[in-house]
Amino acid sequence: MPARILIVEDDLTSRELMASLLQAAGHAVTAAADGAAGLRLALDGHPDLVVCDLQLPAMDGYAVARALKADERYARMPLLAVSALAPDGGRERVRGAGFDGYICKPIEPASFVAEVEAFLPAPVPATAAASRPTLLVVDDDAFMREVLLDALESEPWRILSAGSGEEALVLLAYETVDVILSDQCMPGMQGTELMAQVSRTHPGTVRLILSGLTEPGDVEAIERACAAGLVDRRLPKPWAAAALREDLRAAFALHAQGTER
Repeated sequence: MPARILIVEDDLTSRELMASLLQAAGHAVTAAADGAAGLRLALDGHPDLVVCDLQLPAMDGYAVARALKADERYARMPLLAVSALAPDGGRERVRGAGFDGYICKPIEPASFVAEVEAFLPAPVPATAAASRPTLLVVDDDAFMREVLLDALESEPWRILSAGSGEEALVLLAYETVDVILSDQCMPGMQGTELMAQVSRTHPGTVRLILSGLTEPGDVEAIERACAAGLVDRRLPKPWAAAALREDLRAAFALHAQGTER
């Protein structure tokens, strides 16, 4: 069954080889070239499995594994180490960091996919997945993402998060999202730019933007996007948790109605 797999590998050749093998087997692959970026993608996207090199710049694979296993929300996410290091002397360290398995490099292309798939979790029944509507929260500020997630944790939604418009589009490529809630002011791709793309590729997704009143140009851009049908509604910042939950419930109701926008 197709799975969402994250590869964290600083060597471009190895990263591309692993990605191409897994994609050829039908899996959706995202990749990062260093430990910090890989950890962020794992936390935001919650992939089905992480394939992680041990020797990475700045934050090594051991640190990535420890960070994920220390958080109960990600503790059951399978982690598979890949390294050119001989495992005999370091197997206990690999296990101790939280990895569930180990593959030696250079990888064997003929057996790599099967080795990875052996660690994939059992698929969730389609009925269980379909019973939970999905919200995607997009904000470049990690602290604000956590505040939003904490404010919404009591709701019956499956909540995904992304740290940029680009990351959100990667998630949307393999996740079904009912409602997307995005900050407007983000480096690179702003909220309105993200929503313009989402409106073309996922027109059924309800699109909400969070924005304060301090930047008139941003407010005008959002109003133009709303008038063009690219954004369904602008929500004010700062927000109150109760009001935000009500706005999101209304957005999920709108999605359920199948309103033509």
